[in-house]
Amino acid sequence: LGMSENFGLAFYKSQEAASASLPDLPEEGKVKKVLISLSEKVHQAKDAVEVGRGFHKMGFSILATEGTAAFFQKEGIPCEVIAKLNEGRPNVLDVILNKEVCLAINTPSAKKDVIKDEAAIRQAVIKYKVPYITTLAAAKAAVQGILASSKGKGSVKSIQEFHKEIR
Repeated sequence: LGMSENFGLAFYKSQEAASASLPDLPEEGKVKKVLISLSEKVHQAKDAVEVGRGFHKMGFSILATEGTAAFFQKEGIPCEVIAKLNEGRPNVLDVILNKEVCLAINTPSAKKDVIKDEAAIRQAVIKYKVPYITTLAAAKAAVQGILASSKGKGSVKSIQEFHKEIR
């Protein structure tokens, strides 16, 4: 289900098996948007920069909430600011409901005022079948997986064949 010699491709396949397929690279001239909202705690992680840069380099447009957008822009990662639920419209829920994003990344925050927003986002992505990532590690793996899958999905092997290779 999620097996490959390449970690990124294995992650990509695992998401397909879980009915949460990651998007393919945008075709030339076409726009694919990724929604990214990272908790303040995550902004300090270098992996957050890798995720933002990775999606940008692959040709995705990034929609980011205010704090994440400020962080990305400081790091030289282009993005468009999207409002949180209580900040007006269009907001994060609107872009999910209108199927404007092909992936949503939202790392949980410990702040009580955003817990309701996070729950509403999770409900919307499930209802509208938008792939959803809640950890920085999975977001980084998604970048690796999308890139790896663009080079080929690998060959089909039985588990016995994989087992022979690791002996």
